[in-house]
Amino acid sequence: MLSSPTAPLARQARLLSRTLKEVKKERRMTSIEIALKMGVALRTYQDFEKGKGDFDLWKIRRFAKATRSDAIGIVLAVMYGNPRIAIITMRSKFLMTGWLGFMEMWRALGDRLHLIPASQVLLALRKVAEHLRDYLDRRADSMEAWLETSLDELYEDPTDGEED
Repeated sequence: MLSSPTAPLARQARLLSRTLKEVKKERRMTSIEIALKMGVALRTYQDFEKGKGDFDLWKIRRFAKATRSDAIGIVLAVMYGNPRIAIITMRSKFLMTGWLGFMEMWRALGDRLHLIPASQVLLALRKVAEHLRDYLDRRADSMEAWLETSLDELYEDPTDGEED
């Protein structure tokens, strides 16, 4: 027996809901905060967060802006069934930044862009990954990383062995 034609849509709605909730949790925001920043009624936001209604790209963009996250990351999280994509790209806006880079390249190369084989795109992305890996390695050794870690330690509870 074939599954219901609405099954993929129900799965999509569940994935969207899970993704939105994970972004909201990661940002430590409330539904009312997000609704206000999206410019929608609380009930409208709650329905959206539950995955009710159509897959609305306008609402996804508004949500991403309200939560300072990556709208493309949210869409791809739903498309590929992995809400972690939205979390990984949230801070850096990695995929939206990639879109900006693509648009810049399109302006520079015009329609010749379609002549570039996928293997060359992959090679270029590997060079980008190498550059970013070097950046992260340098950052890990920097004073910035030390300071960030030291400040985080200040928020930890004192050790149990200390007396008042």
